[in-house]
Amino acid sequence: MATVNFVIPHLGRIEMLDATIASILAQTAAEQIAQIIVVTKNSTPLLLPEHPKLQILYHPEAKTISEQRNIGADIGDSEYLAFLDADIGLAPDWLATCLLLLNTRPELAVVSACQALPANPGKVEKLRTALSNAALDCTVSFLPGRNLLLRRSSHRQVGGFPEQLQTCEDYYYTEQLSHLGGLFYTSATCYVHLGEDQSLRQTFQKEIWRSEYNLKSLQGRTVPLREWPSILLPFWVLLAMLMLGLSIWQPALLLPAAVLAMLPALAYSARLFMLPGHGLNFGFIFVFYMVYFSARSLGTLAGIRFLLPGRG
Repeated sequence: MATVNFVIPHLGRIEMLDATIASILAQTAAEQIAQIIVVTKNSTPLLLPEHPKLQILYHPEAKTISEQRNIGADIGDSEYLAFLDADIGLAPDWLATCLLLLNTRPELAVVSACQALPANPGKVEKLRTALSNAALDCTVSFLPGRNLLLRRSSHRQVGGFPEQLQTCEDYYYTEQLSHLGGLFYTSATCYVHLGEDQSLRQTFQKEIWRSEYNLKSLQGRTVPLREWPSILLPFWVLLAMLMLGLSIWQPALLLPAAVLAMLPALAYSARLFMLPGHGLNFGFIFVFYMVYFSARSLGTLAGIRFLLPGRG
């Protein structure tokens, strides 16, 4: 019987990690779980319920989440690896469903489940979930690292997660895996992101941090054509911001600057608004994208420092 090692990088919030582990142990295919390996940067003992399959590795010196994941993946010899974030609640059939897909479709390299809403979600959670589920039951160009199931041999073949990246590591990693097979995003099972953004302020703060390694993540790989819009859009918005600033002295720049600033948000808002089931109005979606693109532009600009020699 094929077995799976779950690898969870962790820092900070213990209650969400506890819920993540509980959702793993509640799997209908629990007999196929070899180990649950938590690699924590906490330096103090984690107060978690003991379980024979749970192993906690303390690595406060780990520099990146990629390093934590690679440390965990080096443990054991299970045929499969499941990478989860430390704030993920899996549906009980997650493992059985994802294993079945990976075993019956040899052309796939990775399987990941769709995102489900928690009870009483807020508007930002609804929007984030709709955005996450924009493409379902198909292969995609990359997958977030929240819930990934793959063969251990595939992980080794691509050399593991890129330890030089603080963020965007999952984008880089799954893009490398896409050369081995499809990245499949299924609606047959799901997860709840327990640590999802709750407000536009959270989104703004996190997107600045998430996007700081956007440019550095391009190094060492061929960038496909489909990625160029997301690479160039932050600079588009930065240009609009600069023009808005200059419009104080040159009022003629105000209208073209406003149009430039709003165009990406309008285009992406229209695309998301057309998706069924989210129940959000266009105005809120537009405000979200204005916040989102502004934050990503500032984060990308800040990330230029990581391209300089000697900066990581």
